[in-house]
Amino acid sequence: MTTTTTHPATVLVIEDDDASRMLVTYLLEAAGHRVLAAENGAVGLELALAEGPDIVLCDLQMPVMNGYEVARGLRASPRWRVVPLVAVTAFSMPGDREKALEVGFNEHLSKPITPETFVQQIETFLAGARPTSSQSG
Repeated sequence: MTTTTTHPATVLVIEDDDASRMLVTYLLEAAGHRVLAAENGAVGLELALAEGPDIVLCDLQMPVMNGYEVARGLRASPRWRVVPLVAVTAFSMPGDREKALEVGFNEHLSKPITPETFVQQIETFLAGARPTSSQSG
């Protein structure tokens, strides 16, 4: 397993599917990141506001509160306008990516994820979102 190329980050994973949430958590923790996990948007929004993660990975279709509502809720606050929000979703039809970006997501990743490249993709978003004191190549 690869190790983190950025400073260890706190990553909030909001995903209602247990297997997907466990896989993403495993991959990120194995790379040295701290993972907070929520099984729906309402719990995820609450965790985000309480914990202040460095990045939020959020499914779009979930019970209680969907990912679009989470993005709107977070982006309503100036503090959350700079935190990367990444939609990780099975929604991959034409227009789905644009809809996610319109409500405030920075990026849209389609499921199923590719475990071999997923952490690198997330670390790329993190590297662009915050300064690092050193970078390894």
